[in-house]
Amino acid sequence: MPIQDYIFRLASAQVLGNAGDEYSDDEANLGIVPSGLESGGKFGLHAVVTTAFTGLDSGVILWIMEAATTAPTVKHTGMFIPVAELTLGAHFFVPCGSRPVEQYARALFDVVSENATAGAMDLWFGPEVGV
Repeated sequence: MPIQDYIFRLASAQVLGNAGDEYSDDEANLGIVPSGLESGGKFGLHAVVTTAFTGLDSGVILWIMEAATTAPTVKHTGMFIPVAELTLGAHFFVPCGSRPVEQYARALFDVVSENATAGAMDLWFGPEVGV
């Protein structure tokens, strides 16, 4: 796993999906509105599975959430991940879309079907380089 700047860390081994849709433990304050972070898909949300997921019938959508204020709830960019790929050590990258992310951003683990019976992830924002 690449070195991560503390300001962009969203979660460490956070249990996700067993209570339905869940936001990351933390959010990032990207400094200005809009942040200017769109960079052609070279910056985005990283997710590494630290405990394999079970119980999810279909999978999840991992969303980048944004807002000009804290506790962002506006969907920016998302990626569907099938449950078969949510194995220990799997690393996913959701690039920021073609428009800038607002000042505050966090992740949303959006359960597509049944809740998980097990599963956890590390989540952070960072460049695609070094993945």
